[in-house]
Amino acid sequence: MRRSEPVRIGEVLGDFVASSPKFALKLAEARIPEVWPELVGETIARCTTRLEVNNRRLFVHVASSVARNELFLRRTSLCQALNCALEMEVIKTIIVK
Repeated sequence: MRRSEPVRIGEVLGDFVASSPKFALKLAEARIPEVWPELVGETIARCTTRLEVNNRRLFVHVASSVARNELFLRRTSLCQALNCALEMEVIKTIIVK
């Protein structure tokens, strides 16, 4: 489709994301490492070795047993906070390893 007037790339991308919920979900999943330190704090973020998303489950790999225990206890509230920060329900459960 040709347009007679130029359109900003942000508008085009916004329209595309709005029309494709699967793409919007993948974009939100990609933002998880970006917002993770804000939610858990710098100390636990440094102990986090890997974050993986599979079937709306977030697998958190942690090097410290103390950090692992704290994340395990906070996983329900972290799931809610993470979905709130991403402005959509991306994660249903957090599994700490």
